[in-house]
Amino acid sequence: MTSIRLFLAAALLAATFSTPAAAQGLSSRQTAVAPAAATAPMLSLQSVGVRRAADAPAPARNPAPFRADTKQNRGLMILGGAGMLTGAVIGGDAGSLISVGGAVVFLWGLYQYVK
Repeated sequence: MTSIRLFLAAALLAATFSTPAAAQGLSSRQTAVAPAAATAPMLSLQSVGVRRAADAPAPARNPAPFRADTKQNRGLMILGGAGMLTGAVIGGDAGSLISVGGAVVFLWGLYQYVK
């Protein structure tokens, strides 16, 4: 019973004489600053009814350059990769020749794609 009374007395004293920590409270050099914008609802922010749509932004003065279709270049890279794989499967001198030809076709397609 006495431990409960002691605990309640300590809790009462802690609640009565507690102060915010230095990091939580304002120092003597700081002052409270009012928030820049009110957070209360405003009549101008209501979205009931019809409003005038905002104007679209002006188009860029220097648009990105047109990029042509890359379908053929992608096809060349796929064909070259398939040629290299086929040459590796065949093996020997003929496989090496097919593999080198596939590499040339692949690199040409890659060059055209990146250009």
